[in-house]
Amino acid sequence: MQTQLLSHSIGNAASAPMEYCEASPVGIVHFRARDFSIVGCNEQAWRIVGINSGDAGLRAAVSESIDRLVPLADQGPFRTLLEEAGAAQPPTEFDTRIRRADGTPIEIACWLSRLPNLDEQEGIYQLVIVDVTQKRDASRAKSRARRAQELALIYDTVLLVEPNEQRARCLKFAQDERLASLGALRVSLSDAVDQLIEHLPAVQDQTTLKAFIEAACHAYRCSEPFAAVPQRMVFAGRSGLTGKAADYREAILVDADGGAFFLCSRFIGAMNAAPNTAVPGKTLPAESQQTSGSNREIVDAMPRIEIRTFGYFDVFVDGRPIAFRSEKAKELLALLVDRRGGFVTSADIITALWEDEPITAQTRTRCRKVALRLNRTLEANGAAHIMESVRGKRRIVPEAVACDLFDFLSPVPIRKAAFRGSYLKNYSWAEATLAELMQNYYRS
Repeated sequence: MQTQLLSHSIGNAASAPMEYCEASPVGIVHFRARDFSIVGCNEQAWRIVGINSGDAGLRAAVSESIDRLVPLADQGPFRTLLEEAGAAQPPTEFDTRIRRADGTPIEIACWLSRLPNLDEQEGIYQLVIVDVTQKRDASRAKSRARRAQELALIYDTVLLVEPNEQRARCLKFAQDERLASLGALRVSLSDAVDQLIEHLPAVQDQTTLKAFIEAACHAYRCSEPFAAVPQRMVFAGRSGLTGKAADYREAILVDADGGAFFLCSRFIGAMNAAPNTAVPGKTLPAESQQTSGSNREIVDAMPRIEIRTFGYFDVFVDGRPIAFRSEKAKELLALLVDRRGGFVTSADIITALWEDEPITAQTRTRCRKVALRLNRTLEANGAAHIMESVRGKRRIVPEAVACDLFDFLSPVPIRKAAFRGSYLKNYSWAEATLAELMQNYYRS
C-alpha cells in the first residue's frame, strides 16, 4: 500500500492546528520523536483505537505518549520499534498489536516516516495505521486449519491453545470422545488441561506435564520468543484401567502464530524400552520434575533425527520416517544436507530445484513457499531445530542430526562401510558430491 505524506507546513507543532482528511480510510498520527507525545490525530485513527470524540480526557492521556496505545508489557518493544523505524530511510512498514480502549486486541499495519520541511530539532513523525485484524484473523484461521490437518496425521492428541484468551480448542483427542466431540468449540483452558492431565500421563507424571503446559502459556502471555520455550518433553503414558505407567509418550508445542500454539501428543515407545533421547534438549526446572519408582527422570528432550543420504534420501524422527507432503520441500532439505551446514541462498535453491528456470520474482516466491512448507513439516515432527534461517539464507544444523554423509566425511569416519557408491539417487544436482565421495572412498 502506498501512502502519500500530508503536505502542509507546521509551525509550532505543539499548539498549531493540523488539517486532516477525515474521509481518509486510514488513521494518521503525528508525534514528536523526542518524547513520543501526539501532536495531531485524524478521527479515523481515534476510531481504530476505540476512543470516541466524547472521551476528551482519555484522548488527552493517550496523547501524552503514543506508546500508551499498547499493553504495558509491550510498551518497551513498541517504543524500540518506533525508534528503529524512525531512523530508517525511506519510510518504514511494520505490523504490531495494540489494544483498543475496551481492551480488545487488534492488529495494525503501520507506515512510519519523518514529515518533510520541519525543524530538525523538533522531529515530527507521521504514523499511518490500518486495522488489519479481520483480514489477518481469516488468513490465520485458514493456515491453522491446514496445519491442524497435518498434525492430526501424526499425533493422536491435538489442542489449539490460546493463552491470552484462556481458551483452548480440542481438534483431536482419541482418549476422550466427549471432549473431542466439541470439535472447534472454544473451551476453558483450565478445563482442557485438566482433561488432558486426567487421560494422558501416568499418575507420577501429571504434575510434570501440567508444569510444562503452564510454562508454555506463561511464555506466550509474556510475549517471549517461541524458540526460548521448551518445545518437547517425554512422559510416562497412563494405562486406561489402572492409571499406572504403560508406555512412553511425547508432548510437543508447535507455534500457531497470533499468540497461540498447538499442543500435540503421541505414543513413542513401550515402557520396557527407554525412549530415544540421544540428542538432549533443555531440562525442566527441578521444582517441576517428578520421578517414578524406578527413579526415571522426565526431561524436555529433543527427538533423535537421523538423515539417510546413501541411496535414496530419507529422514527419521525417533526411528519413524517423516512423510513429506511436498516433494520440493523434501528436496530442499536434501540440498541443505548436501551443503553440510553452509548457508544456502534463495538463488542457490532455485538453481538446484528449478534448474531450467531463471531467477525471477515468481521463482523466488515459489522458493519461499517451499521453505515455509519444509519448516511446517519439521515443526509438525518436532524437528524444527535442525534448520536455521538468517535473512533469507538457510542451512542444516549438523550437530542436531545423525547423518551418514557427515559420518563418512568426518576425520574419524564412523560408518564408512555404509557407502556403496550411491548418493541422493533422487536428485541430479547431487552428482558433484557423489564424485567427491567416490574419490574419498577409493583413497581410503
